[in-house]
Amino acid sequence: MNDLTIDNEFKDLLPPLSEEQKEELEKDIIKNGCINSLTVWKNILIDGHHRHEICTRNNIQFDIVEMEFKDRLEAMEWIWMNQKNRRNLTKYELAQIALKFKPVIEAKAKENLSKVGGDKKSENAKSGLMKSSKAIEPISTRKEVAKIAGVSEDTIHKVEVIEEKAPEEIKQQVKKGDITINSAYVLTKSAIEADKKNAEYEKEYQEQLEKEQQEQEAQRKLEEIQKNLPENAVVLDKFRKPKETHIFGIEDFNNLTMDQFNDCIKHSKKYRDAISKVALLSTDIEALMAWGAIANTPDIVEIELQDINSAIQNLIKIQNYFKGGK
Repeated sequence: MNDLTIDNEFKDLLPPLSEEQKEELEKDIIKNGCINSLTVWKNILIDGHHRHEICTRNNIQFDIVEMEFKDRLEAMEWIWMNQKNRRNLTKYELAQIALKFKPVIEAKAKENLSKVGGDKKSENAKSGLMKSSKAIEPISTRKEVAKIAGVSEDTIHKVEVIEEKAPEEIKQQVKKGDITINSAYVLTKSAIEADKKNAEYEKEYQEQLEKEQQEQEAQRKLEEIQKNLPENAVVLDKFRKPKETHIFGIEDFNNLTMDQFNDCIKHSKKYRDAISKVALLSTDIEALMAWGAIANTPDIVEIELQDINSAIQNLIKIQNYFKGGK
């Protein structure tokens, strides 16, 4: 029966077999035939996608078992319960799979809401004002997803944030078990906050750059006007833009005295040494955990975070300055 419908939502519900597992399954089916029947619902393949692909490709006969489900959610729950104990899955993988139920659960919740007559009636049902035994209970999507995964609602929330917003490196580390779900969540939130800060600093830099460009253009126009004035014309000082004074009282970086030049070198070394030390820091997970073992109270962590944020802000300002110079 090769005209079965393949539904990707059912097919991709569980993680695929590894290449080695697929090779072993194919060898067994070619040698012994397809011993286990494929499960079908309304001509849609529910269970046995790997076996179906192998049998179809190798022209091997297979049996099917017809099942009845009231809706897609029940079918997905059956697939999950039928396969859950066959695989050694981590909490993160359990949550990942359960989150695939979310669209179906949300659709079910919406359907239930319409059955109780819209938002107003739904609120009455929640508060216990609807006494009818036929009242349909509202569905909490996160609660249902957590129940399917067998983990807490908090874990589901954290995995969802990681899946949607974490850098790929953090996702790979938590999938391998190198870091916990909680650590990955904290790192993800930090990365989101850093991106937000970077965007703010970039905006400030662009605004400052635009302001400087406008000032330079105004200065250019003023100089052009002054060039065309008669020789005996006098421009009142109150209309002149005062010279800008920089560090160490320097007004003209193109004509430095030796003392000013030495002061600049001394100051630049401080920047270079500080940034070089940060660049040389080890940021692998073991080093960060060692640091975290010392900063193990909320007060110390808060101080560390404040220092880190200040350092990031200063580094971004330096970076933006050199971007402008570049």
